[in-house]
Amino acid sequence: MFTQTDSLSALLLPFGLNDEEASIYLYLLEKRVLTALNISRNLHIGRTKVYRILDKLINKQLVVQRVDSAGFKFVANDPEQLNLLLSKQEGELAGLKKSLPKILNTLKNKIGLSQPGSQIIYYRGKNGLSQVNWNLLQAKGELLSFEVATADVYLPNREAEKLRQQLVEKKIMTRTITNKKSIDSFTDVTDMIEHWWQIRYISRAILDIQADIFIYNDIYAVCHYLDNNDIFCFEMHNPQLAKMQKQLFENLWQQAKKMMIINNQGRAIVK
Repeated sequence: MFTQTDSLSALLLPFGLNDEEASIYLYLLEKRVLTALNISRNLHIGRTKVYRILDKLINKQLVVQRVDSAGFKFVANDPEQLNLLLSKQEGELAGLKKSLPKILNTLKNKIGLSQPGSQIIYYRGKNGLSQVNWNLLQAKGELLSFEVATADVYLPNREAEKLRQQLVEKKIMTRTITNKKSIDSFTDVTDMIEHWWQIRYISRAILDIQADIFIYNDIYAVCHYLDNNDIFCFEMHNPQLAKMQKQLFENLWQQAKKMMIINNQGRAIVK
């Protein structure tokens, strides 16, 4: 019983309900009509807290309050009400997306990011690595990289695939230099492989790639994998340095050997 209830509660979390809100709503669905005291005793939640949670569920139109001769009672609305809740969340999300550019511009001006100059931002661990990778979507037109491995090696596959799809949607061309003579199939985002990805091989004798390096806009980013499976990354925001690194990349790109892409899932070998 508890396992099933916990499972159902988890299904409600994406709709903005917390564990206790979900538990009370599900309990009301099962029992139909209850007083706050009934809920408090059976779910072992303080009555004052139950009233606060019921108020939230009423605001979300998932619960209604009734009054009869025995006093106040509470009834769960039909689960179809979740459709309206989802529509409301979609509307709020659309509003956030619309206002995001203005918010970002205001915040950047507030902390001085829009001013010329240099800054270095440090990241640590898998969450830091994930942030560096998502920042790549800010690239304007082209992303240059020296890579030890493809993103699926150090990011969850779903996250790596979402990142690749976003690169396609934003029409960002990725050019990569690697020491690997062959690349196994690594993605189902075939449009990226067919139109938005180029890869070349360079000998370790010319350049021994020990870290993932990304160059775009005025940013030079490095991700280094430490011996204890920790990850250390930094982004340097500096127009002059980024320009110099782009020149070095182009020089090495001319020396590197073009890899033959075997299929639209990214398998490639040196010609």
